Amino acid sequence: MIKKWLPLSLSALLLCGSISSFAAETKIYQGLGHSTNFRVGPGKDSEGQQVYSFNYVDAAVLFDSDGKIINAVVDALEVSTPNYDGESMPHFSGWPGTEGHNLADHKTKKVIGKTENTPASIANEVDNWKTKRERGATYGMNPKNEWDEQMDFFQEKFKGKTVEELEIIFTKLYSDVNGRPLKENSRNDKDKEKYSKLTEAEKKEVADITAGATMSLRDSHGDILGALKNAYENRIEVAIPTK
Repeated sequence: MIKKWLPLSLSALLLCGSISSFAAETKIYQGLGHSTNFRVGPGKDSEGQQVYSFNYVDAAVLFDSDGKIINAVVDALEVSTPNYDGESMPHFSGWPGTEGHNLADHKTKKVIGKTENTPASIANEVDNWKTKRERGATYGMNPKNEWDEQMDFFQEKFKGKTVEELEIIFTKLYSDVNGRPLKENSRNDKDKEKYSKLTEAEKKEVADITAGATMSLRDSHGDILGALKNAYENRIEVAIPTK
């Protein structure tokens, strides 16, 4: 779960994994950041009741003295109301003692009753929350290239760039409609127009991005760039012994 790697111990592991290639550096910066967004959806249940969810994105990042990313580990916790029928989605039914919420069956995708909302039932929900990385192949975004795999790809793309540079790239090479990398064969008029204005080098870069990941870095599913920015804002100096 996300709470397992939130402590700075994870960042310490991140540091150990990257220190060998920066032995000549005397200072690097370590940051732990997050972003949160609330979503109306995904969808409604079989009785027409709205589903609600939230995404909490965390980023453990190492920066050099120029603010360029040395390494980053990003994960996200997505939680919905229990009337969402996705089997691997973590749920939160409400505060203990409150009225039960519509409960959907994952197989039939229909509402089968109300949640109990007892201290034990709610504690069980929270204890079994899993992050998007932990959900792995069960996340259900793309069986051939799931969230965790796409995030690994993006983490490599982040290296050597500042958060500001990533924001510029996002503004230029990503859709203003859905926040995903632009596509040459998009059917959306706005995306097609934006793509047509790219240089050949930029089109090549877009092709490289979409070959490894097609999800957004900032949309209703989570603000990954926001978490990186927050990590930079929270960075602390780490002195590395050179002897």
